[in-house]
Amino acid sequence: MPDSDPTPKLRVVDDDGSDAPQSVVRLKPQGGPGTPAPAEPSLKVAPMPAPAEAPERLEVEGRENFDGRSIEPGIEAILETPEEQESLEQAWGGEGTRLKGLPYGWFVLISLLVLGAGVWSFRAMRQGEAKVEQAHEGAREKEAEDEHEDAVARRLVDAVEKTVRDYLAADTMSAILPLVRDPERVKPLIEDFWKRKPPVKTKYLRLGLFRPETLDGKPFWVVQAEVGGGQMQSLLLEQIGDDQVKVDWETNVCYQPIPWDRYVKGRPTGAMDFRVWITRDVHFSHEFSDSGKWRCFRLSTRDSDEMLYGYAQAGSEVVRALEAYCDSAPGNVATAILSLRVLEQSASPRGVVIEKMVEPRWVKVGARSAETP
Repeated sequence: MPDSDPTPKLRVVDDDGSDAPQSVVRLKPQGGPGTPAPAEPSLKVAPMPAPAEAPERLEVEGRENFDGRSIEPGIEAILETPEEQESLEQAWGGEGTRLKGLPYGWFVLISLLVLGAGVWSFRAMRQGEAKVEQAHEGAREKEAEDEHEDAVARRLVDAVEKTVRDYLAADTMSAILPLVRDPERVKPLIEDFWKRKPPVKTKYLRLGLFRPETLDGKPFWVVQAEVGGGQMQSLLLEQIGDDQVKVDWETNVCYQPIPWDRYVKGRPTGAMDFRVWITRDVHFSHEFSDSGKWRCFRLSTRDSDEMLYGYAQAGSEVVRALEAYCDSAPGNVATAILSLRVLEQSASPRGVVIEKMVEPRWVKVGARSAETP
């Protein structure tokens, strides 16, 4: 049945491999109503060549071996059977007790290190225990020594208090001699002094000062004792042994061969030892007026307002000793026992010659005298 639609249409040609040419209707432009249609050329379509055999597949290297593959593995890698990994744990009694890749030398080294550390720790512990024991032993010895020293100190203080108490209360020769230094030497001095000034019992209350002192290598104690009436009594005691002391009676009473006032006024001739305070002076008069020949010292003593001027030859040993002693003394006032002598037919009313320094203090402890030439 002819198509009623005059419009040209396309006809589908199947690619069935047929070699027969087929007619193809070409669309042609349509001219105007009065334009004759050109002759339609006839086109023939060449038959499609027969399909060749299927093309070969391009073989490429697998993705697992491709350096530039993505992070996600391919299906082949996922489906691969994993290799069996060697376990670090070995069954008890198994033959493979050695770890793969870890030689026996490491076990030996680690064992030696552990053993050495154990030996060192043990030795350190034993040494520490020995040191602790030594420290404890030292502490015990120190504690025992301290206890001994404390006991000796308590006995010494008790002995000092008892000696001072008995000394201040002594009013007889038999009571005082066991308590004083050099009893045989000072016994006649005590008898002479008590003739001029009888002893008086004094009540001891307590110690106000207890200070150690060393004189010519001998241990002494300076003591101030509070007595009845609130007065203080100054004493010098020599320590004998651990817990025995003796009072220096001469310094306590400031013993003089004759009273100082009587000596100043009477001016007896002959050398005598006096306990005096010494200061340097420039009082040159009468037979001692030559300052190039003499050096002057002002002399005074306890319990007296009287004063004398002592002279010693310039450049002598006694002058050098006295000047150095005065210059180093507190307030440049020195304390000493001096041997003094009044010149016969002396014109100086207060001038005396200093023959030697018996002691550089008021206590006699055996110091060597400095004599004039």
